[in-house]
Amino acid sequence: MISLDDFRERMKLEIAKTKEMKSVQVSGKNLDDALMQASLELGLPIRVIEYEILDRGSFGFLGLKGRPFRIVAYESINKSVAKKAKSLAEELDLASYDKKGVEIPADVDGRFSVRLGSDGAWVKVFPPTGRGTSVAANEILEILKRRGANEPDIDSITIAAQQADMMWVRAGEINYNPANDALMSLVVSGDQMKAYINTAEPGPGGADLTADDIKGFLLNNGIDSGLLEDALQEFEDFPIFGTPYLVAEGTAPIHGVDAKIYYDFETEPDKIHMQERKDGSIDFKELNKIRNVIKGQPLASKTKPQLGVGGWTVYGQNLPAKDGRDIEIEVGTNVVLSENGTKAIATKSGHVMLKNGKITVDTVLLIPGNVDTSTGNVNVLGSVEIGGNVEDGYSVTAEGRIEVAGYVGRANLNAGGDIIVSRGVNGGESEDFGHIVAGKSIWSSFIQNSRVEAGEFVIVSSGIVNSNVVSQKKVLCRGRRAKIVGGHIKALNEVNAVILGSAGGAETRIEVGFDPKVRGELQELLEKRSEIESQYDSVELNLRGLRRQAEIHGKNLPRDKTRHLERLNLQYDKLHAELQNVDEEIHKKREYLETLQTNGRISAADKVLAGVVIRIHDVEYVVKESYEKSVTFILEGDYIRVVSFHDIEEDLTRR
Repeated sequence: MISLDDFRERMKLEIAKTKEMKSVQVSGKNLDDALMQASLELGLPIRVIEYEILDRGSFGFLGLKGRPFRIVAYESINKSVAKKAKSLAEELDLASYDKKGVEIPADVDGRFSVRLGSDGAWVKVFPPTGRGTSVAANEILEILKRRGANEPDIDSITIAAQQADMMWVRAGEINYNPANDALMSLVVSGDQMKAYINTAEPGPGGADLTADDIKGFLLNNGIDSGLLEDALQEFEDFPIFGTPYLVAEGTAPIHGVDAKIYYDFETEPDKIHMQERKDGSIDFKELNKIRNVIKGQPLASKTKPQLGVGGWTVYGQNLPAKDGRDIEIEVGTNVVLSENGTKAIATKSGHVMLKNGKITVDTVLLIPGNVDTSTGNVNVLGSVEIGGNVEDGYSVTAEGRIEVAGYVGRANLNAGGDIIVSRGVNGGESEDFGHIVAGKSIWSSFIQNSRVEAGEFVIVSSGIVNSNVVSQKKVLCRGRRAKIVGGHIKALNEVNAVILGSAGGAETRIEVGFDPKVRGELQELLEKRSEIESQYDSVELNLRGLRRQAEIHGKNLPRDKTRHLERLNLQYDKLHAELQNVDEEIHKKREYLETLQTNGRISAADKVLAGVVIRIHDVEYVVKESYEKSVTFILEGDYIRVVSFHDIEEDLTRR
């Protein structure tokens, strides 16, 4: 009897001998079987073996023998692997028989399979895993006797049980009766995507089905696609009778994916995005319904359509797949496509929207009604035209112009261009609202209780009441009731109205002949200097006292006072530097104001009431008695003089 150690030693000698061989000619039941034989004879893993087919052989069916599959096999030069000491299982490439992707339990008992064929009885033993129990030889002997095997080979069975290498080992003879071979029938699903075999258990002396038997049967019946090789082998090892068994599966077609457009902006015009304040509360006026974009900003992108991948039925019939459909990004005004058509890009700044399915950037936002709870605050990069009013508590901001067909209440407007208000502005008594700022000119029927700043003209048709108005050019009031009553009016060149002043005594102050913006900045700098100077004087006073104590006590000055002295020195240096910077800015502003050549003028087409304060450049004049006629005030030298009325020279028609 050959012991297991003797068997291992003999196999090692055979492997060492065959490693010297350059090529071998082998045969098997199929290509896989032949490659396994070549792997054994060459002593190489299958993955580094190349081969040439000499004879594809033929399958046996229902007990009839076919021709073997023959190849010439040799080691691939391009797939050589580093040689290292290997276990016997590695040398035989037994790992290639492991099932891939199947989770194996930690502890599983060993198992075995008995197969009867025309050439005798065969046994295959599978090893246990973890702490599982190995297969005992007497278990195999019992099944072989039950299946009718003659003269079991005890030695081969014992070695197979001990080796458990998952290879078929001949274990004895049988009285073969081909009439009792296992039989099978074919069942194919209606869509021809799955094929099953239904098998009947072999009778006494009949042969079991092998994977090659099943494969030959399927090929003879036209099933040549999607064969499940692992399933065929599993059936050979552990057959299932009387139940449909899946042996082939078609490949369903994979239809291509259509091109898809991804928009980089909210495409639903009425969708609201609430804004959260720093304290966690919600600002219900900031609805963010307007999608602003800047020139050059990407607005949308498109994925390319994907081609479909065809499938196959188990009969090898092609199942065509649909390719993905392409779609174009449709663009409207102020939007272009990239060269490859996969991106939409804004050519101008404005607000973006889908208009009739096209991506469009409008430089003018049209709001048909009021700016109120339905719109929230408005903020656009272009211009905005409002068909109604701007209600109390709301703001409108635009880089272009703002045009309001109605009135503006206690609200804020800020435009980079002109602001036009058809029915007037009434800001009410509030510090937070009633602030109108335009980069260019402001046009309105009237301005009341508001703060107004214009980069160019302020032009009204009725009048200005109790408002602070600043214009970098002129404030012009022309109309039957075009009066300036109360408030503070500042302009670089001219202030002109029908009536100046208030019969009720409300202070009306009008100033021209200087840049009001720079004058305001100068005033802020002077106030800032006063604050810094006050801190500076206080620090200097404390610093002098501590320095005297330091001179008296020297190194014995208490630690806390030493630290305080260091802090005061740093603060003193910082304030000194700030004072120098502010003084430099003040000097620049004053120099600019002194270089202005214009003195400006103030005119009234009808009358000037007593109490009006007039300031031209640096000279101030208080009207003591009313002028009941048209007059113009100018500066000559250091005096303000009254001269003949100068009418408005500009064309006040808004274009």
